[in-house]
Amino acid sequence: MKILRLAALSALLTLPLLGAPASAAVEPTGPALVARYNFDGGAVDGKINDLSGRGAALTLRGANTGQVSILTEGAGRYAAFPAICAAAVPNCAKALLETPDRADLDPGTRNFKWAASVRLTAAQLSGNANVMQKGVANTESQWKMQVTSKTGRVQCVLVARGSAQTFAVTSARPVADGSWHRISCERANGTLAVAVDGVVSGRMAVPATVSVENDMPMRVGGPNLAGAGDMYHGQLDDIFIQLG
Repeated sequence: MKILRLAALSALLTLPLLGAPASAAVEPTGPALVARYNFDGGAVDGKINDLSGRGAALTLRGANTGQVSILTEGAGRYAAFPAICAAAVPNCAKALLETPDRADLDPGTRNFKWAASVRLTAAQLSGNANVMQKGVANTESQWKMQVTSKTGRVQCVLVARGSAQTFAVTSARPVADGSWHRISCERANGTLAVAVDGVVSGRMAVPATVSVENDMPMRVGGPNLAGAGDMYHGQLDDIFIQLG
C-alpha cells in the first residue's frame, strides 16, 4: 500500500474490497486519447502520471489532513478518497486530484468521451459525488460526471458556454452497490449518453452549437476544497478521456 501525502497526512481510508477493478476492457488508443490515469505506477512526488503521452500528471490537493490513498488489489492499483465526516465535525478531511487547464480538455463543440471505474456504496454518498469535471456550472461552461445522492445513479452533465444551458442525462441503473462499475459519458452525433459497464442506459439530444470550454483545471474526486459539498468518498480507477 502506498499513500500520497501533502503535509502531515495521517488518516487512511479503509473500504471493503469487493471484486476487482473494472479495467479489463481495452480502451481506444491513438491521437484521440488525450488523458489516461490507471494508478498502477503509484505516485511519484505526489503525482499520478498520464499514460496517453498528451496530458499532464494528476496532482494531489488536500485540506484538513485529507489524502488520497493508492491501494493494491490483485495485479493493479486504484485510488481511495477520504471518508464522509460526521455531521458534528467542523473541518472534514478532503482531497482531490487535479490537472491543469489545457486545450485537449476543452472539447468545444467536438465529440468528447470521459470514463472511469468506480466503487462506492450508498453510505458513501453525501450529496452528489463528483467523479470528475472541468469547469463549474455557473462560470463559463462545464463537463462533469457524478453519482447522484438520492439514487446512486451516474449522471453526465454539459453546461453550455455563453448561455449556461444545462444538459444532464442519468443512468437507468444505480452503481452505489459496493462493486466495481465502468461508467462513461459521451457526446457524439448530437447526443449525450451515459453508459454503465458498457451498456448505454440514458441518452438525450444536445444541439451542435453547444460549446464547452473554460480555463479551469480538470478535477477528480470533488469540485474544490471549499465547503463540504459534492466530494467523492469511494474508490476510483482507470480514468480515460477521448477527444474527437
